[in-house]
Amino acid sequence: MTHFTTEMIAAAKGQDLAAISAVIAETETLILQRSRDYATRGGRTDHDLADDLAQTGRIQIWECVGKFEGDTPAQFMAFVDKALHSAMGNQRRKLSRPGVSEQTSKDFEIALSRSGGDPYEAARFASTDEMGPRKMTPDRAYAALLSWLGTDSLDRPLDDDLYGDAITLGDVIAAESGIPADLLDHADYESTRRKTIRQQVHRTLGLLSERQRHVLKADHGISPVGHYGDGPDAVLADDMGVTPYQVKQARVKGKNRFSELYRAGARAW
Repeated sequence: MTHFTTEMIAAAKGQDLAAISAVIAETETLILQRSRDYATRGGRTDHDLADDLAQTGRIQIWECVGKFEGDTPAQFMAFVDKALHSAMGNQRRKLSRPGVSEQTSKDFEIALSRSGGDPYEAARFASTDEMGPRKMTPDRAYAALLSWLGTDSLDRPLDDDLYGDAITLGDVIAAESGIPADLLDHADYESTRRKTIRQQVHRTLGLLSERQRHVLKADHGISPVGHYGDGPDAVLADDMGVTPYQVKQARVKGKNRFSELYRAGARAW
């Protein structure tokens, strides 16, 4: 818990060095917490990045003292938290998204959030009209994708819980692709990732009920079922010998179950 007093904030705004030092000391725990949050991805923390972000946060606190126009501790905490969020987010993008502008990085993160966290789908989405004024050219979207992938090092341990630190993402891709680990690049990552996803999709579909599996395959045209996704449920229901309501129920339950099983199976990747 961070404790401020109105007197401490007023003195810091008046450039009292002791008060400014007290404010910085009081916010240190918050700074370290936020820096770890921003430096953690996929359950792993980049400690070097966290250290850089913490320093960014300390500088930001100093600047906040001079810019804060409120009076109460609650107002100051809200002001500080917003400033840390902005400063650390921008610094993280600058350090971990080389080769593209800060705005491109921000736009790609928007596309990423709207694509369920799939960077390849985000690259496609980013160049569509659904991005509105933030729509990218295909070349810019691809550059943003490459920049984003650059943070997912082939040297990172794949999954601490399953393998400890002994097995890296590169080791798995090398085994799957048949390419020596020291010759891998991100094209190999993409190819192996797509192969793994296809396997996971079919493996997960196999765990559903026959009706749920058939409906989901029909929705997306997954072989050997034809594509019914653009047509009314009555057509698919007639071909399956069930009612449209049963098709709808199978779709809802199937999607929920598929999501649960697929995410559980994808954690190792």
